[in-house]
Amino acid sequence: MRVLAWVVGVLAISVSVQLCKAAEVTKTNLPAQSEEGRYRSALLFASVVELIRDEYLELEKTDYDKMTYAALRGLLSSLDPHSQFLDPEHYKMIRTETEGQFGGLGISVGMMENQLTVNVPIEGGPGFRAGLLPGDRIIKIEGKGTQKLTLGESIRLLRGRPGVPVQLTIYRPGDGKTIELSVVREMIQVPTLQDTKLVSGVSSQGEKIGYLRITQFGEKTATEFDSAIGQLEKEGATALILDLRDNPGGLVDAAVEVVSRFVPGGTLVVATEGRKAGAGRQEYLSRAVKLRVRWPTIVLVNGNTASAAEIVAGALQDLGLAVIMGETTFGKGSVQTVQRVDPSVIPDVGVRLTTAHYTTPSRRKIHGVGIEPDVIARLTRSEEQAIFQKRSPGLKKANEEVLEVNDEPLDRAIDLLRGWKVVKRRVTHERSP
Repeated sequence: MRVLAWVVGVLAISVSVQLCKAAEVTKTNLPAQSEEGRYRSALLFASVVELIRDEYLELEKTDYDKMTYAALRGLLSSLDPHSQFLDPEHYKMIRTETEGQFGGLGISVGMMENQLTVNVPIEGGPGFRAGLLPGDRIIKIEGKGTQKLTLGESIRLLRGRPGVPVQLTIYRPGDGKTIELSVVREMIQVPTLQDTKLVSGVSSQGEKIGYLRITQFGEKTATEFDSAIGQLEKEGATALILDLRDNPGGLVDAAVEVVSRFVPGGTLVVATEGRKAGAGRQEYLSRAVKLRVRWPTIVLVNGNTASAAEIVAGALQDLGLAVIMGETTFGKGSVQTVQRVDPSVIPDVGVRLTTAHYTTPSRRKIHGVGIEPDVIARLTRSEEQAIFQKRSPGLKKANEEVLEVNDEPLDRAIDLLRGWKVVKRRVTHERSP
């Protein structure tokens, strides 16, 4: 009887939620579900829960809420790596994160071969200073193995109060070593632009080619970009290399602001497209700004270029404003929204759901595909790590070994821009009277 009572309760809640949705949305493309199928699913779930309650050895693990939360975590994580069930503790953390009041290690992480992996340490952040490298596997956090943790659970353990250290056990596939690191959490506020400069005269053979690297997209990126371009203009730059390699993304609005520096106001930069008719298509248009970059531009990308960085590369490529050089980007172009579950059911519980995906101005999908470069230029894994090690103060031994680093994509970008400048001068000279 208690199973039947639970099923009736579950169905009542389900019907209530569906009626609320029906009142808000007049049209949906959800597949038809029979009442019999819904009842059978609820009955199956309730029967398994009651069987666990009656038979499982450790009674303290059979709390109804704990089991339901565990089941929902599994349900949401089975959809895609970015959808999550948010229990009260996690839901509160998400709201705090939105307000920017959390400490972290300044690293972008993901799942690779079912292992928690560092995608990119944000340059200047605590993880970067401690010597973390792209591709490092985090096998333990505070002595707790990460093999059975979801991505969301792992991120929750990595984040916390600023000033508090977190102990990490790292496996580095490149050299097969296991490393113990203690990294102190910080409020992550580091410059998003690095290495603004003219390419050395030896490499450019006298051409004034500007170089700047965006490490992530944040609230200050547009302001920092304007200052960087102003500095390069004063130094006489007439071409630009925009390095987005190892950029994990960030704020979409910041990406749109950067593209706004290349195009007239009102130009389509990126759009989101969802499944529901009610969600429609949302377009992000460039803003009219005083600064316009009119130099020939090459954008460098690699497999760690993701999210907002892919939006910039895709837009400049579609609009014919830059040559994209390097390797196919990561392919993170989905939109997640945090939605609160009806508080009358249980307060402070929510879900993070993938509800749409980003498309470039020509409506190319980014997610799962990435941005294909116009010119392919690759680095080996050891060359990538050598470049990263040269920037990282936490790897003194590696720095001693790597004084000169081969960077073929950068060299090819310089050659291409230098050749373009030579051709332009010759054409101008031939046309002159």
